Amino acid sequence: MTKKQFKHDMQRGLGSCVIALKNMEDAQKEQFCPLVLWACSRDLAYDAQLEGCRSFYLYELIMEFSDIAPFLDVIEKRLFHSMHARGWEFAQDCALLAYFVSDGDMRAWRILTRCYEVLLGILSEKRAREQYGLLPERDNFESMCVALVCSCFDGLENKIGIYRRIVRDLGILIENNKLYDYDGFEWFQAASEESLGKRTVHRLLHLEDVDEHIENYARCREERLTARQSEWDRAQRTDPETAEEVYRRLKNGEKPGQMCALALGRRWMRQGKKLEVLKLAAYYRDETDPEVRCHLLRLLANETCAWAPALPNLFADAQAEHPGLSEWAFTALGNRKDKKVREYAIALLQNKEHTAEAVSMLAANFEAGDRALIVDAVRQIPVSYEDGYWHWAFHDVMELFAVPGKGKPKELLPYLYRSTLCSHCREHVVREMGRRRMLTRELLEEMQYDSNGDIRKYALKKLR
Repeated sequence: MTKKQFKHDMQRGLGSCVIALKNMEDAQKEQFCPLVLWACSRDLAYDAQLEGCRSFYLYELIMEFSDIAPFLDVIEKRLFHSMHARGWEFAQDCALLAYFVSDGDMRAWRILTRCYEVLLGILSEKRAREQYGLLPERDNFESMCVALVCSCFDGLENKIGIYRRIVRDLGILIENNKLYDYDGFEWFQAASEESLGKRTVHRLLHLEDVDEHIENYARCREERLTARQSEWDRAQRTDPETAEEVYRRLKNGEKPGQMCALALGRRWMRQGKKLEVLKLAAYYRDETDPEVRCHLLRLLANETCAWAPALPNLFADAQAEHPGLSEWAFTALGNRKDKKVREYAIALLQNKEHTAEAVSMLAANFEAGDRALIVDAVRQIPVSYEDGYWHWAFHDVMELFAVPGKGKPKELLPYLYRSTLCSHCREHVVREMGRRRMLTRELLEEMQYDSNGDIRKYALKKLR
């Protein structure tokens, strides 16, 4: 494997990289060490919220080298650098260190615990949120707490000790600093319940001789959970009930995410309020303010409501200078089944314009004769971390395989498997390849080391 191919596959989380290192002599591996160090200095996942961090994948790569010290050097430096940053790099590093701790590596444990103390001190002194109300240090601290409880040790006793320590610190933090409340650490609580068991966690929070700070955490949790249901009920009651109300509130400066969920149109369709969706489409048709027009289209662009806007309006807005309006118009067209949409998609592909969006439209309106066209178009879409249009196009092509019909471009499946940066999407590709008996033993052995845990399990099951 060349270094270029290794980096390409590593960015995607393919098991081919682990297999390649396993088949090399130590001296040969050294040329790939800088690439793995590079991967340790950034969030490797395309969408960590969807597919999870690539921590275990990186851990397996690192363990193929005889000396792990250079990797720990990079991880330690990045950990303290990224504790103030948004994103998933800090969470990836915490989980990665936790895997080394589980191997008994004391240096990894010292790095984690020292960072825990530093970050807790920063939170204690913090008095204001960042722009847009963000608290990246709090979010990163929660990621560290999850890693400490869930990944460092197998024994229940050790996990309980760490959980009690963290909950006590959270109780003090919430009590002494109004910036924080239970909501900010709910993921930690849910992860702890999954790791320790709900009954164990409940018992630890309600022992008779429980520490006063743990008691404060438990009380804040109960109060917040009680208040949440009434808040949800209130929010439901304030959602607009008519298209006229939606339009009036948009004209007054409210945005869809503020006044209602983007799924409002779907809810109306479930409730049999098709007329309100049509009225909303009429407001969109007649609106001249591009910002309001864009917000109206956001509510209509989903697969349940995309039938309502008039196609001439969508075609015109797809070419609009307003970026949001253009994006939502293409989204609506990608959810629209209509002969004219197919013709528009083919015209865009012939002109080499908006290739990814045209692929989505063609996939939604696919005919057997489009096979060669869509295969060629998908291969032309640039795939990168920065430009996510390929992600939706690949997703929509996979949706094509979910509906009955002949002439599906199955030759695209190996390409999608090797090309997508998203391991969550790759899982769907793998399962489709399995249904079509396209998985060789060599591929299945590679998939045992994929960054996606479900792909690993699937491959192991197939090999058995």
